[in-house]
Amino acid sequence: MATAPSPLSHHDILGIVEPFTRRSRQVDLAASDRLSRRLLFHPIEHDGNAAGLPALRETLQLDSYRSGNFDLTRTLTAADGQVATLQTSGPQPAALLARIEAVAPEQQFVSQAGCLVARSYNVPSDPTVSAEGHATVPLVLTRAVVHLPELTLTLSVPATRGVSADITLTPRPASDGSALVLPDDLLAVIGWDWTRLVCKKDLWESKLRLRGGPARRTRHAEQAADRVAQHLAQALTEPPARFHERHLRARWWAALRRAIPILTPVILVITVLLFPRFDFGERPGLWVMLYHLPTALIALSFCLQELPEFVIPPLPRRSALPTWRKPLKDAVSSAPARG
Repeated sequence: MATAPSPLSHHDILGIVEPFTRRSRQVDLAASDRLSRRLLFHPIEHDGNAAGLPALRETLQLDSYRSGNFDLTRTLTAADGQVATLQTSGPQPAALLARIEAVAPEQQFVSQAGCLVARSYNVPSDPTVSAEGHATVPLVLTRAVVHLPELTLTLSVPATRGVSADITLTPRPASDGSALVLPDDLLAVIGWDWTRLVCKKDLWESKLRLRGGPARRTRHAEQAADRVAQHLAQALTEPPARFHERHLRARWWAALRRAIPILTPVILVITVLLFPRFDFGERPGLWVMLYHLPTALIALSFCLQELPEFVIPPLPRRSALPTWRKPLKDAVSSAPARG
């Protein structure tokens, strides 16, 4: 039977918070939990700036473990409730605090197209210093949240290499009782790495392909969060018909990508029927192309971000709705419709 961790004593606390006290960070004993070995520090206020970044409240939480390791988490909260965190782990609280303070709070909030992108990171190691004396903090993105008037998009980045990021779009409730209706290719038109929206009970889900190690995945995810913020800010402020006009070619490519699995057996049957009708004597290249076309489609289907489905995707159509919302009685379970 596992024993409960021993609570932090007053002597333990004095030794742990000494590096924080030297940095003018005072422990909040009333908010701390000695039994859970968790210390909280009094918040620090950061003013906003002219670049559109809001005023932020910073709080620190230090979790102490009997193994001798610590988790230090910085939470930045904007006035409207947007949150970004910065987390690091290790055996030396002073080193953990240095990692946290090396990342400016403004670095975790980015203004894009009139909306804010809140970024949460993990700091896996101490800052590195280049030959020129410039310090670089290794940051690994764990989550990016885009707050828009119509919805909130959350991009969750797993630490496992080769695993796609999860995307959720949560609509904001409307005072008039209308429901948000989104086309399933709303994100797929951005590019090959983005998948269609899948409607769940109260939200939509999608995925984003990420490649490489932590540094490359972080750069790609940061760029993707900024890109999707611009994309959604533009799309959702225009009528759905304008989305169709602006992304017509991309919508057809997205439909074609989804049709690749069902096209594979169709192309296979067509090539079998065409072989006896062609004389490949003078055109051996045509024989090679037809022979390997089904194989190429099968390989391509495995490169898709989502599980292959043997379905005929609906063709892109212009929406007749004046806005992205319709009365709740007309929206069946808020299901995405081709817009």
